[in-house]
Amino acid sequence: MSLAISLLALGGCSDQLEAPIDLLFEGDSDVELWDTSGYPDSHNVGVGGAVCADVLDTIDDTLQTYQPSVVVLVCGENDLWGQDVSDTFDDVSAVFERIQASGATTYYMGTKPEPSTTSLHDEYRAYDTRISEHAARLASDGDTPLVMIDVYRGFQAEGNPDSLYQSDELHLSEEGYALWDSWLTTALDDDTCIMWESGECVRTGTP
Repeated sequence: MSLAISLLALGGCSDQLEAPIDLLFEGDSDVELWDTSGYPDSHNVGVGGAVCADVLDTIDDTLQTYQPSVVVLVCGENDLWGQDVSDTFDDVSAVFERIQASGATTYYMGTKPEPSTTSLHDEYRAYDTRISEHAARLASDGDTPLVMIDVYRGFQAEGNPDSLYQSDELHLSEEGYALWDSWLTTALDDDTCIMWESGECVRTGTP
């Protein structure tokens, strides 16, 4: 895939690129609809409907283009409509590997307990568990290449009100994104924690 084509597919624009950047937002519609303009030195390449395999197909070009220090990643929910947890984890773990190889750190925003997808919530939790265990395995000697923000438990702790979602009971509202912003900002200020819930560190990567 040529660079021009890959940028078009990712929603990028070649005359806006100033690499390297600090923060890259990558993933599905939750990223595309996220107003990330308040994050300095950042770029958002989210694409509605994307699955982890789509991210994997383009991640090498994306990393080369933007050369980020941190990648905030959201993918997996769309995948679980059509494939199992194991295959979805295989795809996302391959994305994690590419990001780590580039020298960047991944901050994974976990699944949401959306009112409209209750039939998938067991799969969501199993998928998040696989990722949290993977983050623990990757952490070594103070190095934390993968950090997970457990959105599911965080929203449950808030009572998971409908106000966190748009009217489709699927995508986030401004209130939902406000929690994401708060939790992500807190996590970005810490370089030892690998698991976050409701803005609190629940597991560090240090032995």
